[in-house]
Amino acid sequence: MKKKRITAILLTLALAVGTLAGCGSKSGQTEAPAPAAAEDAGKAETPAQDAQPEVSEPEETTGNGEKTIGLLVPATVGDPFIALSIKGLDRLAAEQGATLRTVETLDSAEYEDQIRAMADMGANPVYLMWGDLSEIALRLAPEYPDTDFVLCDVDMETDEPNVSSVSVDPSEAAFIAGVVAANTTEKKKVGFIAHADRPVSRKFRDGYINGVHYADPSVEVAVAYVGDDQDPVKGREVAKLMIQNEGVDLIFQSASQSGLGVISGCEEMGIKCIGSDDYQGDVSDCVIWSALKPIDEALYMEGDASFKGTFESGDKVYGLSYGLSLYTEIEFNNLPAELQKTVTDVIDGINSGEIDVKEDTAA
Repeated sequence: MKKKRITAILLTLALAVGTLAGCGSKSGQTEAPAPAAAEDAGKAETPAQDAQPEVSEPEETTGNGEKTIGLLVPATVGDPFIALSIKGLDRLAAEQGATLRTVETLDSAEYEDQIRAMADMGANPVYLMWGDLSEIALRLAPEYPDTDFVLCDVDMETDEPNVSSVSVDPSEAAFIAGVVAANTTEKKKVGFIAHADRPVSRKFRDGYINGVHYADPSVEVAVAYVGDDQDPVKGREVAKLMIQNEGVDLIFQSASQSGLGVISGCEEMGIKCIGSDDYQGDVSDCVIWSALKPIDEALYMEGDASFKGTFESGDKVYGLSYGLSLYTEIEFNNLPAELQKTVTDVIDGINSGEIDVKEDTAA
């Protein structure tokens, strides 16, 4: 324990030095691992960068007087989902006049030390991405009662008063994507490609299939997995094989970096594609729709509450009920008028409870 505590102190000093060195920029700063470490539906509006912050509670600051938002991620910031998360925290930092400190916690052995270092330097709130970091933060939270911890993209129950667990259920956005796919396919065969058969991928998959069958029970859905979320080359090959062997004319991908390869394969083979998480119409013209998983908005809302002193603990699943965007306005406007009405009616049905996105009406 003594060794770990010394390591944590060193990490704290390293982060503090990084803060001093980065005073010229208030957001989007990425730290290399510390020396001890070996890692309304519609388009969300981007706020003006010169917006004045509103702080109704005493400001949390680091030792040098700056407000700091902490983000620890177990992967590189080049990951599309992490990049989307950072977009929301950049917005928060700009509005609050704070500095966003992002640390790639690439060595799991240093997770606890990195979390302690971030809290010890005064960062507040502190965001932890995914399960392993979140579990450790949940255990450490009682030691830092004045720090708000936000566990990102996990379903994790907590009764700690300074911890919230935040996720965005992709089922609704995937269901709408399925409706768009069923109304777009000409061959009545569409595909879904994820990186692995995991719980979050199943939510994308099942929501999509249910949306397809809600719109047209006769449309077939082929499913495949890349096996890796960081391999665009393999993603492209899996997409091409599905197109050649299954005869699909549209694929919905939810495969992170590998998904960019799926989009490339669709473009190469001349079929349409649906992106995920963030707007991906700028990746290729073959992308006609993006099923948003607006974690950026959810994390922004959690941090905004923290700064205002209205932070609420507990497990939260964001979606339409929170007013989040599930698609972009530009892609909605590109749909035929009749399909626009269909999408609007579907969203109204989801909001009213008339439509259950987790039910396969063709089953």
